[in-house]
Amino acid sequence: MNKTVEKIVMNHWRQMIDNCYFYRGMSLNNLNLKCKIILDPRKNPLKNMTPLFIGYSELLLNLIEKGLEFNVNDFYVEPLEKVLNWTVSDIKNPGIDFTTNYADASAYAFNYAGSQLKHNFNLITKTIYQCETQPYLNSKERQKLYHMTKRIQKLLKQERNAKHQPVVIKVKRSCEAFQSCMVKELNLGSYDFFLERVIKEIKKSPALSIDRIAFFLHQKSQENNFNIRLIEPLGKNDVEEIIKF
Repeated sequence: MNKTVEKIVMNHWRQMIDNCYFYRGMSLNNLNLKCKIILDPRKNPLKNMTPLFIGYSELLLNLIEKGLEFNVNDFYVEPLEKVLNWTVSDIKNPGIDFTTNYADASAYAFNYAGSQLKHNFNLITKTIYQCETQPYLNSKERQKLYHMTKRIQKLLKQERNAKHQPVVIKVKRSCEAFQSCMVKELNLGSYDFFLERVIKEIKKSPALSIDRIAFFLHQKSQENNFNIRLIEPLGKNDVEEIIKF
């Protein structure tokens, strides 16, 4: 590779990746501070709750198809169907979300027990009783909804009893745990990983001159904030800082 091009790529990596960070807002209770692996996407703290969450979501989506109308009202107002579809997708999609936006992560940390999923189900189960009189529910469905709602509320109450300590994890974007062939975002990973991906792009467009490569990297860096999913274990040494409140 041309030395000037390599210098452009190296400088970009240093400024846009190695000196920038990913953040994750969560509960300190879900960090394994005694082990080398501090956060492992393969170990789901909601594993025991997942079947109930999925079943409850499917029941509500079924009722929505029959005409049930309900909005989830938090800092936003969204149709229940939209919130449930996002929630089910998140449950079924392995990995742990990080963001480049510290403010987003900080706000997320203060969700119910440090979890957006728990937060959503807490909101739904606290207000879904308002739908009990809607004509779309027969007595069997109404009874099933009541019992499932109570079961989720009981589980969430147990989670609330475990003292939630909101924290934000700060990790360099150059951390190798985020490297994956499935990741579309260019600005992450070790220098070698980043360089390999840039070279692939250059090979696709042999006409890329030095100035065009700089412009290509510029184009790939226009999105100020983006989310990334951690699918590999995160080591304690990978964490730059655990920000407490």
